[in-house]
Amino acid sequence: MEIFVLQDVAFINPANVVFVYMLVRELVHEDDVDCEQDLQAVVLTCLYLSYSYMGNEISYPLKPFLVEDNKEKFWDRCLLIVNRLSRNMLRINAEPGFFTEIFTELKACGTNAGITTATTASAVGTTAA
Repeated sequence: MEIFVLQDVAFINPANVVFVYMLVRELVHEDDVDCEQDLQAVVLTCLYLSYSYMGNEISYPLKPFLVEDNKEKFWDRCLLIVNRLSRNMLRINAEPGFFTEIFTELKACGTNAGITTATTASAVGTTAA
């Protein structure tokens, strides 16, 4: 007999934040965002994909990530992101140097905004499984 134990594992860790940042930086540009709802839709889709790609669960509920009433728009956006960024999604886990490059860029954004954290120094070299 096998016993499976479910554990709560925090999703928000440095590796996952770097993954989300990588997606958002490629998709969100000032001249492309028409309104706050469009921005929210893209960011929430990136979060959903990050949970799905790097999370520990088999599936996640869709509703918290939806902004529009039309689920088809959400799935179209998911496919667009995966088709456009799947290479980098694979690279960030396979190539420590690529992860470090993205992490360093994100860290510089936080430093430029006057944000510092104690965990940033320990996150370099950490990639998600």
